[in-house]
Amino acid sequence: MNAGKPGPEPRFAFGAWAFMGGMDDRFGKGYNKFPLELEEVFEMTARISGMSYVCGHFPAEFPDDPDLLIKLARDYKVGIGSVVAKTFGGEYKNGGFTNPDPAIRRKAIDNVKRSMELNNAIRPVMEAMGKDLGCRHAVLWQGNDGSNGLFLCDYSKGWKLLIDGYLEVLEAVPECQLCIEPKPGDPAEDMFMRETIHGVFLARAVEDRMRRRLEERILAENPAISAAQFFETLHKRLEPVWGRVVQNIEYGHAHIAGGKLAESICLAMDFGILRQIDLNDNRKHWDNDHIPGNDNFNEVLEAEYWLYWKGFDGLWNFDIWPQRVPGETKKDTIRRFAEHLVECINATRYRRELVKRLPPPNEMQTYFADPDETRISRLLRGVMNQKIEFEESRIL
Repeated sequence: MNAGKPGPEPRFAFGAWAFMGGMDDRFGKGYNKFPLELEEVFEMTARISGMSYVCGHFPAEFPDDPDLLIKLARDYKVGIGSVVAKTFGGEYKNGGFTNPDPAIRRKAIDNVKRSMELNNAIRPVMEAMGKDLGCRHAVLWQGNDGSNGLFLCDYSKGWKLLIDGYLEVLEAVPECQLCIEPKPGDPAEDMFMRETIHGVFLARAVEDRMRRRLEERILAENPAISAAQFFETLHKRLEPVWGRVVQNIEYGHAHIAGGKLAESICLAMDFGILRQIDLNDNRKHWDNDHIPGNDNFNEVLEAEYWLYWKGFDGLWNFDIWPQRVPGETKKDTIRRFAEHLVECINATRYRRELVKRLPPPNEMQTYFADPDETRISRLLRGVMNQKIEFEESRIL
């Protein structure tokens, strides 16, 4: 096995949702007494060296106003990473794409379409600003699409509605990719999109259904079409929608799912669908969204080893929930939030330098061929005992 081409240095984003609300949970409200306004989020981002993008939900943190979002991006020289489609929450307690109420399902589908349209409208400006990762895709975390107990769900019908929803939005809105974010549960106890493999399956299932539907339409339109014309027409009509179901892997969700984060990363990259990662951490029993590496350092290090050597060039987004960080004033809260994000960047850059000091994959084959953890322990200890220097992020 030859070593791959190393990926570019990470380009960082973060989710505005963590900073624009009260950071409530089931047991208390108003942990953050000073929710930020959208412009304050952009202003804070501009003061963090190395932070390039902000992500936000529609409809929620981001308004249905591309001109306003473009103005904020230009004024503060901050990119918009993704207009994230929101199809979860109280209104969608029984699902978004899979909701049994046609009116609520229609609203979820329309929200996704509009999110994709907003990304399309903003993307040319991101490219002109040199923020070329911005608005390539709409992240779609379908937190309420799933089952909530036994004998409460028609699983086959749910999956059919899910796939049909993807087909509709992809055919309705061109260009923008849909970036699936799996999670095993919460708020739906068992989400349909539970793990990376479910995302890989969904991408293939959507494309298979799309191909079959187009084949039927082409034959219905022209029953006498020749084989050569049929395949030429099919190729042309598939091209605008093919390969647009991609994936966002969140570290914390992979931890909770009980799998190995590195394996999920490799699977998604080998299938060519990894476009974004959400960096955070937890103790594997709740989605706490801690600073990445604070709970599962070696698991995160292994994952980022493969991100580096497989050439990942997508968005590195911090989806964090610093619930105990807010201060006693708005000014102090913004300072503490900024310091938290600076540490997220620095912790990730530190691990990046450790990864660079590990042997490339072709040399690691000797370790894989004789998987004695004694040797790996020595290797990791030797790397971690080195003096590590990197460009540190700071508040400007």
